[in-house]
Amino acid sequence: MTILSVLGAIWWIAGFVTFAASLVGALVQPLIRRRTTTGAALPPVSLIVPVKLVNPGFLRAQRSVFQQDYPGYEVLVGTAETESPALAIMRELAGHSAIPNRIVHSPTTAAVSPKLNTLTAPLETAAHDVVVTKDSNISFGPTTLRDLMRSFGPGVGMVCAVPVAVRPETLAGVIEAILINRDARLLLTASALGKGFGIGKVMLFRRSDLAKAGGIAAMSYTIAEDSALSKGFAAIGLKTVFSDRTVDQEIGARSLRDVYARQARWAAIRRAEEPVSFPLEPLACPIPAAIAGALAAPLLGLGGIAGFGLTLGGWLVIELVVTAVKRWEISPWHPIAFLGRDLVLLGAWAAAWTTREVTWAGRKQDVRDVLRKPGA
Repeated sequence: MTILSVLGAIWWIAGFVTFAASLVGALVQPLIRRRTTTGAALPPVSLIVPVKLVNPGFLRAQRSVFQQDYPGYEVLVGTAETESPALAIMRELAGHSAIPNRIVHSPTTAAVSPKLNTLTAPLETAAHDVVVTKDSNISFGPTTLRDLMRSFGPGVGMVCAVPVAVRPETLAGVIEAILINRDARLLLTASALGKGFGIGKVMLFRRSDLAKAGGIAAMSYTIAEDSALSKGFAAIGLKTVFSDRTVDQEIGARSLRDVYARQARWAAIRRAEEPVSFPLEPLACPIPAAIAGALAAPLLGLGGIAGFGLTLGGWLVIELVVTAVKRWEISPWHPIAFLGRDLVLLGAWAAAWTTREVTWAGRKQDVRDVLRKPGA
């Protein structure tokens, strides 16, 4: 029991240090980024929105692209279809907007990533060198384009915005929301430490830089096109950074099956792409920390149940306080979803050790094939 208690104490300390770092990082990231941003120009922008399905919050999210407080931009709607309910909504919005806009049919299937295929034609026909891509479930604030451009200083190849979940409508939706917001804390912490990664929800870059990095063809081998873009820019000496402002990701109604499937897919990808950090992911989860707290409790003269409960309850309360300070949404279902989030994460993490198969756009693929560069 002494050895287990010591091991539990080590895990508990490591878990709470990781947790505390993510909380502090999320709180200070906007302050740090605003002090280090150097972008001041407001060049014309081609805002590209790939659409396929009418997801929750679709109308709100797409309306926001036509309401930007920005001096000069066009909107390009990328689509693999010629007719769909999503396109009908976009045509209606575009017809009532003074912002220059076009619907661009992009039927190519050359890339592994369906989204990259949908982006191909709009990227080729965009009127401006500076482009911003936005997923159809992301809502912009009125100043989002200005906020992104503020981070687009010298030496930067791509600016991404961290998504924060909004408006979940089911318990599974709340679980997904706090999954996304947990990731948001970790990404904001990485940004506070000067790190940047390709996050495909919102991306700002220059088409001329993309051409220097090999163009769309150089990114077509992978389903993780955002990561490939970031690595491509890094290869030509340009870094990826996060904006100091987050964006809203519409959640709506979700099923637990869909939530788990999405987490399982990304866990398999992370295991393939991040072999060093992937085994350590449970350190950022409260249930393993609570088990470690139960094992370590005798060192403080406490019972195992007390160690478990105090750890789990303390983690929840602290997380809720930081969520409130960040003004992110809190649901009455949050305590239940808090446990559900950990079960989904740990289940997906464990499953990733037993399979390399991912389902993407209805197709089952080996993650090693779709992440492997040609010739590798």
